[in-house]
Amino acid sequence: MITFFSLIEGGYAPRKASRSANGTLPTSGYRYCEPIRTASSFGWYVYPPFDFWLMWDGAEIVWTISDGDDWYPLANGVQFPGFENRFRNFAPEDVSEHAPPFLAHGTDHDSLAIWTGQMAKTEPGYGVILRAPVNLAWRTDFTAFEGVIETDRWFGPLFTNIRLRKRDAPIIFRKTEPFLQVQPISLTHLRDVFKTEAGEKQGLESLDEEDWENFRQTVVRRMKTRSKLGEYAVETRKRKL
Repeated sequence: MITFFSLIEGGYAPRKASRSANGTLPTSGYRYCEPIRTASSFGWYVYPPFDFWLMWDGAEIVWTISDGDDWYPLANGVQFPGFENRFRNFAPEDVSEHAPPFLAHGTDHDSLAIWTGQMAKTEPGYGVILRAPVNLAWRTDFTAFEGVIETDRWFGPLFTNIRLRKRDAPIIFRKTEPFLQVQPISLTHLRDVFKTEAGEKQGLESLDEEDWENFRQTVVRRMKTRSKLGEYAVETRKRKL
């Protein structure tokens, strides 16, 4: 369904997202709440290619890879150290001067694009959603924007835009901590959603006999007969086997 291309050496390869949200879910949520487990494990974690720091003073963004000893202005963008020369050596001649930048300033003074060092290709009819890791205790020092890429036809850097939220303090990105979650999506279903309006019924009187029977089986039966937590989880996990 999806193939990742890791173009920057030294980082971690994408890996399947975990049902425990990388070990951060409460024990009860992990054991009994299948919707949380399923959402957490849908897709792949993607990591920064190395440790780096950003800092924003409200006007300018600076960055470093030296734990804060030397800071450099982001300006219009920067290349991953050594990548531009390596790209030039391997790429066809007409492509060699177009190495993707690692960091690129956004249109707003508090935003920038970060390249994961990855590219991705999906089977025809599939794309990907890029988003912050699902249900992971998330950061308060920046916001990651979500995006949808039609990776069955668009073969380019897998990057995301972020907005910085903390001023005058280093914001660190660790290569050992998931930065994004990449989730496959059917582009056919996506386009159907864009073209379709959701149906709506209002009031209890809108529920018909079939609706009440479904509610009875889903809610009432469980409330009357359930002897332990996690019945929905058990049934759902059996359906996945």
